[in-house]
Amino acid sequence: MEDVATGTKNVVFLVLDSLRKDRTSVYNEDVDFTGHMQELADSGVVFDDAVTQAPWTLPSHASMFTGEYPWDHGTTHARSYFDGRDTFVTAFADAGYSTAAITPNVWITPHKGMTDDFDHVENFLGKADNPVSVKLSRLGAKLFDTLGDGTRRVLGRQLDRIFRLFGVDDSTKSEETVGAVEEYLDARGADGEDFFLYVNLMEPHEPYHPPTSYKDRHGVTDESAIPHRQKDMFTKEDIDFDELRKVYDASVDYTDDLVGRITDALEANDLDEDTVVVVLSDHGQALGEDGEQFGHQFTVSEPVVNTVLLVDHPDLDPDREDRPIELRRLHDLVPYYAGIADRPEGVFSETVKGGIEYPENFTGYIPRDRWDEYYRKLRYAKRDGRKVVKSVGEDGDAHYDAYDLTTDTEIPVPDDLRAAVDEIGSAETAGEDGDPDHEMDEEVEKRLEELGYK
Repeated sequence: MEDVATGTKNVVFLVLDSLRKDRTSVYNEDVDFTGHMQELADSGVVFDDAVTQAPWTLPSHASMFTGEYPWDHGTTHARSYFDGRDTFVTAFADAGYSTAAITPNVWITPHKGMTDDFDHVENFLGKADNPVSVKLSRLGAKLFDTLGDGTRRVLGRQLDRIFRLFGVDDSTKSEETVGAVEEYLDARGADGEDFFLYVNLMEPHEPYHPPTSYKDRHGVTDESAIPHRQKDMFTKEDIDFDELRKVYDASVDYTDDLVGRITDALEANDLDEDTVVVVLSDHGQALGEDGEQFGHQFTVSEPVVNTVLLVDHPDLDPDREDRPIELRRLHDLVPYYAGIADRPEGVFSETVKGGIEYPENFTGYIPRDRWDEYYRKLRYAKRDGRKVVKSVGEDGDAHYDAYDLTTDTEIPVPDDLRAAVDEIGSAETAGEDGDPDHEMDEEVEKRLEELGYK
């Protein structure tokens, strides 16, 4: 890894939610609709083997922000809110940077504790963007985590109501997001203040509603056969995965143009030569490769856990890095690239790991006759082109699968990787010691009643 030049830089940390590597020209030369990302890659450092620590937004971000595995920070299905521990955003604040988060993603909100370290937050939450709804949402999440499994499964069917009560729009809000980014960069160009800007674009994430011109460009003809929600995997008959892949590509195409608007705004404000642009996906997306799997909540397949990661740094020469790297190491790398921290040691890993807890937030989606198949805790470890997945059922019984990633074939379970996944802890117990916020009281119960949870 090349040393960066001295002097501090601004940072745009751009997360393209659910973006698959193979749908970008950066990683697949057959793709011809991601030119703006390709321009960044051509002048930047491309990481060819980046792996997320969790296949969905909340724990993946918590790992990137803290440098910890999900089973250590505990922000998972087992506890679906962030507990306020230090993040790399504090390093920028301590260095005198302006810090901002602009995202329509409901998981990266004050309600989930993920934005507390930012000076400025824009979530486009409408009536939910107020201190009362934030407090109620956090209390609701904490009480939810204290309930028994049976009760949580019933309430899991109602999780979206906590946002609907306050009029939250769950659309991608892409135009609004990029418009807010352009306004923010205009202001930084005018005042010259150092900044760290987190942006999350949601277009590659379901539901898929890119502009008509992009759908036409990619030949989308029958949207009725396209799944738009994770639950559609279980409830929608006759899914057309070819149409799904077309509309996904249309969404990625649109995303690329949004990325171009952001880089254009940097140039228009004379910020491009002083700004590091980090582009990544927090996880990928399954698009029916096995004939069924869609989304990212019930699988740790390669298209889901392998991620985009590139860094366009004004002082670094273009390069490709093929050593494995976990996204959690961005906690150390990003401050270093900005020039506010020393060069980190041990950034690359011989073994990369990740996992997902029992899917408590999505139990309402799983049909009764598929329960044993999908209500499972998953762990994965990768090393030297091999991968082991440990799948644990509700009864605690574990099943192991192993793959040769070069030949895409199943292999006998290697002892070293079996040991690696067996060493991974449990997020159910992370952060429990001495946390008074997890105690239930009458005020918590009262406010949950107001939210319709009792």
